[in-house]
Amino acid sequence: MSTIMLRPYKSNVVTLSANFVDYYMPKARGEYVKVYITLLRYTQVGEDGVSTSFLADILGLLETDVLKALEYWDQVGLLSLHTIDAHGSMSIEIKESQSLVHPRITASEPAKRQEAKETAAEKEAEKPSEPMHPMLQEISMLMGRPLSSSEAEKFLYFKDRYGLTEEVIILMVQHCVLKGKTSMKYIETVAINWDSQGIKTAELAQQNIKKHEEKWSNYRKVLTYLGINDRDVPKPQEDLLEKWFYTYGFTTDMILKACDISFNALGKVEMGYINGILRSWLKDDIKTLQDVEKNEKMPRKSKTRKTQNQNKDFTEREYDYDDLERKLLGWDK
Repeated sequence: MSTIMLRPYKSNVVTLSANFVDYYMPKARGEYVKVYITLLRYTQVGEDGVSTSFLADILGLLETDVLKALEYWDQVGLLSLHTIDAHGSMSIEIKESQSLVHPRITASEPAKRQEAKETAAEKEAEKPSEPMHPMLQEISMLMGRPLSSSEAEKFLYFKDRYGLTEEVIILMVQHCVLKGKTSMKYIETVAINWDSQGIKTAELAQQNIKKHEEKWSNYRKVLTYLGINDRDVPKPQEDLLEKWFYTYGFTTDMILKACDISFNALGKVEMGYINGILRSWLKDDIKTLQDVEKNEKMPRKSKTRKTQNQNKDFTEREYDYDDLERKLLGWDK
């Protein structure tokens, strides 16, 4: 007799009950349905767990929207939520797979009261977010797509929470769209930043945008030289660019010169190495390309000395870039 070994089979189909499709789905918000079906999908394939941030990322939602969806489904009885630790981790039991009785054909008084409670909660959740509001219409045109109900609510929330006028909110969205940043997470970050800076009027918003564009005009010259797309710049690199231009006070030409030195020394551009060069120049008061040229003509590893027969009085130092490379890369240890 031969033994037949069977491998576990995980279906690629998400099963929804007719009860969910007929009754619950039409009354729920679209983003709530997305969250529920996604949870159902991971439950049915045996996934141990997922995070709210993961669900937000794959569904294009805010994490707060995911949490609202979980609370909604818990309220209407399709999920059972239990907090399991002090960090807010939750255990979720999906009840849709059980044989649910349609609330409308239940005769008992407790069931009727539950239905009334659920209906009130669903109506509250389905309140329109002023879809025809002129501000929301303009934002939708700027973003090139219809706004979801949660996005519309978020923009209206900016008015109440941060005291931003409609004109300021539209300017903010326009600014983000021009940068190629249209996610609500990014836009909300800008709103929080503007609030912290006290940017509440259109005039202040325009001044801020102009200042930002002037700053990024300088950044783009360096990024283009390095072959980096300005939309793909991580925050640490952006912070370095701001330091080079506005803390150290170097010109674009000086920063590009440091880029050349990095490439010649390493065969590639290393922003940490560039920062080391610029920091050394700042320390030794080397501010122009002429200063760099004079410095490079001096003997290697010479000691600091006062320049002679010059009208200006500043200290110049010759840098051993090989030694600088070893220190920056940790090769001297």
